[in-house]
Amino acid sequence: MKGSKGTTEWNPKTIRLRYSLSDVKLFEVAFTALEESSSFSPDRRLASSVVPPMEEVPAGYDVVVQRYQLLANEIPVIQRLPKLLCYAPRQLLHYYTDLAGGPPQAFKGMSSKTRSSILRKVRHYRDFSGGEIHWGIYQTPDEMCVYHSLAREVARKTYQERLFDSGLPDGDSFRTQMLTLAERGLVRGFLLFHGSKPVAYLYTPAPDGYLVYDYLGYDPEYADKSPGTVLQYLALEALYAEGRFPLFYWGYGYS
Repeated sequence: MKGSKGTTEWNPKTIRLRYSLSDVKLFEVAFTALEESSSFSPDRRLASSVVPPMEEVPAGYDVVVQRYQLLANEIPVIQRLPKLLCYAPRQLLHYYTDLAGGPPQAFKGMSSKTRSSILRKVRHYRDFSGGEIHWGIYQTPDEMCVYHSLAREVARKTYQERLFDSGLPDGDSFRTQMLTLAERGLVRGFLLFHGSKPVAYLYTPAPDGYLVYDYLGYDPEYADKSPGTVLQYLALEALYAEGRFPLFYWGYGYS
């Protein structure tokens, strides 16, 4: 579907707002949305004000959604226009790691304190693993099938899945998308093991040519060993060396 300006593509999507009390879901509200397909890019033009993509929400939809707009300054959270109510509740910093430069540039953007802390956790996990860390990178369709099966073993134990239903998905549509990306070389899966047991996973698709921090989870039994941090370090180190992707997009916000 085409938007009213230029050739921007818009995709129908159901957006759900979940209301919970601790880990108990009270209720959920669903909105029929028309979402802009554009992804994050550090090269997008900065905007200093809201310019709606269309004059009103098309018939059959509740909301029009635009994400990843780069703002030169904060804008009002709510603005009333003739036929639209513009709502911009999340105006946050975006974070990404520039993977250019290869291994010599790895982690140079980190402070010495942060780098030292991460390396200490990696050393501790290596000692915990008997002197050698067992981990793997997966990228071909066959490899991603193996990866998904092992990662799901971990995902079922994570708080993300238990509390928010946001562990690595197990549905057919996700697997189809994952394998389609794998056929094009646009996905990487990472697993950390303790012995032969998977204890952490990191899933990073690259549908727009750069890797996206999408799903990370770890076995809570190993929480004191920092398996998620260890796996992210090993993954980034490998991606710097691979030199295939220009950047690793972490997302927005401070978490």
